[in-house]
Amino acid sequence: MNKLSMIFLVGLILLASGVQALEQEGGGGLILGKPTGDFGEAMDNVGFGLELNYGIRPVPSLTFGVGGNFMICGSESRQYSLPLVEDFNVNTTNNLAGGFLYTQWRPLSGVVQPYAEGRVGVNYLWTESKIEDQDWWDDDEVARETNFDDFAGYYGGGGGVLIRVAENTGDTQGTNVYLDLKVSYLKGSKAEYLTEGDIEIVNNQPVYSVTESETDLLVYKMGVVLTF
Repeated sequence: MNKLSMIFLVGLILLASGVQALEQEGGGGLILGKPTGDFGEAMDNVGFGLELNYGIRPVPSLTFGVGGNFMICGSESRQYSLPLVEDFNVNTTNNLAGGFLYTQWRPLSGVVQPYAEGRVGVNYLWTESKIEDQDWWDDDEVARETNFDDFAGYYGGGGGVLIRVAENTGDTQGTNVYLDLKVSYLKGSKAEYLTEGDIEIVNNQPVYSVTESETDLLVYKMGVVLTF
């Protein structure tokens, strides 16, 4: 092992030991995303999905962390038939997934802990079609295609509250369990995307009606956070 590799390995060990010495937290929950502004006018649907996060706390009132989320923002299904082929469905979904960095400030340490949060991240927006047969007992997927996609950066913030529902469980160090309720406003950059009904089949070829706008979202979350 050369000197550079040794320095890198020692750095990783020190970083890991430093993180272990800090208070940590992890959580996840259900989210609802309501497009707003021009994004809301184009995509008149409320998305639903999941969000996960992990953070460290250098001081009890301040958390730095990373997270990711996924939402389905709309869907439609079309039925087709071909000679010598059973009926099949083409199911199309409009999706959004992304990753983010966040900072959270919690000034109180009791059973109820209100907090303020800021975040910055990147979203990936894509429309995907799947061909599936209509047999209810197997729902086989025949083919899958990403029709259109784009990326959008965002920043924003919000606030919420942690409500402790269990204290010092699971191990000698103690794990606290909190109900997490939060509302965030995320200011998204411009992106191109498709919405429901934006794909038409003309002469057996797909024709896309692409929309471009800023991608602002109002996000509601209900989840669970573990601190340890």
